[in-house]
Amino acid sequence: MILFAGACLTACTVTPESASPTGTPLAEPTDMPALPAGAAEPFNVPAFDGPEPQPVVNGTTYVLNNANPGASDFQTIEYTVPPGWETGDVYIGKDLGEPGEVAISFWTPSGVYSDPCRRTTDLSPIDLADHTHADGHLVLMSYPQIGLSAQNGRAATEARSVIIDDPSEDEGTIALRLELTVPEDLDIASCDEGAYVAWPATHAGDQPQDNHVAGQTDIIYQVDVDLGPLIIDASFRPGSPRESVEELYAVLGSIVMDRY
Repeated sequence: MILFAGACLTACTVTPESASPTGTPLAEPTDMPALPAGAAEPFNVPAFDGPEPQPVVNGTTYVLNNANPGASDFQTIEYTVPPGWETGDVYIGKDLGEPGEVAISFWTPSGVYSDPCRRTTDLSPIDLADHTHADGHLVLMSYPQIGLSAQNGRAATEARSVIIDDPSEDEGTIALRLELTVPEDLDIASCDEGAYVAWPATHAGDQPQDNHVAGQTDIIYQVDVDLGPLIIDASFRPGSPRESVEELYAVLGSIVMDRY
């Protein structure tokens, strides 16, 4: 249940219709920068306490096969979309490219930019770059001031632990959930190359994750799988209708990951 961006992760099978888009295989993540020294005492990330999403009505279910287990280790992702949703080169969603867009994409980047507007070649480690699981399946964070949570100029919610359904794991697969916004008063055209980019694509020349409008909100799931975490990015814009945003939540809630 999650789309993969940067380079489409795998071939998809569709129920009840059939389709099998293929994507460029992902390269193994590059070496990560050293994590910051003198970090604060580790702490448990609380469980997500938000509302449960409503189920997708009259939807179509897609199965995404992992095309490169050397980058992020899982077998498949299953997700269900409502009528009216479409699939683009990188994103799935509704009203793609329009003011009311809602979209989901899937990524396995090796790091994120410290400043999405003024980017450098040095990447910050992803929030889940160093962690373990405490009792109760909560994420234990050792480095809270890295990754998407600390990107310059962005407002980030407190990270929460969530469980994604997984038939291969009795208690599901854990993920770190947070929400980010693009500054409402930002002139994106003034950013480097006229783009606001949270993280690069896996391969040089592939489309990176980019936010097209000021005030956009991204719901980020960093899914804890071996090798590198899978990032699921669900986004909506200031002009997105409430009905479309509710559909976005429903699609997120439909995700099932089969790790083994």
